[in-house]
Amino acid sequence: MTFNEINDGIWNVYGEHGPGGERNAVYIVMDEKIAIIDTGIRNTIQHEIGECIDHAGRKAKDVKYIFLTREHHDAIGGAVKLKQMFPKAELVCHKDAEDTIRKPYLYLPEKHFEPNRKGGKFSYEPWERLKGVKPHAVFDDSDKFQLGGTTIFTVCYPGFSAGHSMFFSSKQKAIFAGAELYIYPMSFSNYLIDLTGSTVEREKALAFISRANIDMLCPAYDGAYLGGQAKELIKQALSAHNNYEETILVTLTTNGASTFEEIREEVNLSLGIEWYKPWKYLVQDLTLKAHMKQLEEEDKIFESSKKRQKKIVWEVHDDAKIDPEKVLYY
Repeated sequence: MTFNEINDGIWNVYGEHGPGGERNAVYIVMDEKIAIIDTGIRNTIQHEIGECIDHAGRKAKDVKYIFLTREHHDAIGGAVKLKQMFPKAELVCHKDAEDTIRKPYLYLPEKHFEPNRKGGKFSYEPWERLKGVKPHAVFDDSDKFQLGGTTIFTVCYPGFSAGHSMFFSSKQKAIFAGAELYIYPMSFSNYLIDLTGSTVEREKALAFISRANIDMLCPAYDGAYLGGQAKELIKQALSAHNNYEETILVTLTTNGASTFEEIREEVNLSLGIEWYKPWKYLVQDLTLKAHMKQLEEEDKIFESSKKRQKKIVWEVHDDAKIDPEKVLYY
């Protein structure tokens, strides 16, 4: 069985783990009506979602909403199939995700990723044959949806991506964090901020979860965490986020002017970051670029007038240098 009830009224449906340990997962909230959160990768766990609802003694007509936490292929891939399976359900997404969900084959490679090209084609195309779908409605931050005795609140910070959202279920005090934590379980530095996302907004999202009155934390790529375990998870995620930027500053303080490739090598080695297929074809540099962009905007690092074999090098301003001996994790 690939689904289980993890709390009263909350079910987790999951497929095979990826090579890095990440799950292809969906959450279902059941009350008088039902909400499905995300749809899974195309042609994977959609049948199991139907089996889970049937196993719980519910009908297809009970599914009122299909919520999308993000506009990437592993969240929207099964949307067309689920709309066929649950024709009365409304597909709902953040307003800034709508264009990508309508035309994923166009917007995913152009707006969100920098995939490698080979002979004019992308070496990995998760959006290939991914049909666009028209959402029934869009939401913004702090909107709410009723399932009966359960209210689902939207919590929107464009950290992971411009259209990323989290959902809070009032009855169980559960927050569905989407992809805002990490991609690989128990590797807190392996998180993604795509070309539309923001390091500042991601930190705000993590800070929000740390302050929220929750009993359950449900990340997209892992199982659910309860009570104190959830609080510890967020604490570690926030620490990893801040350590990422500190590691960039320590690298430039220690090594001096460095190319992007040199910074990447040092940061990935120091933080234990390793991407597997298919992610390494899509996200290898995106999170590092997002952090470096923010550090540049904060006037902590700058693009140097120096060059190394015609490559751009980066330097750190004197007042932003960090003594590596004072950084415990380094």
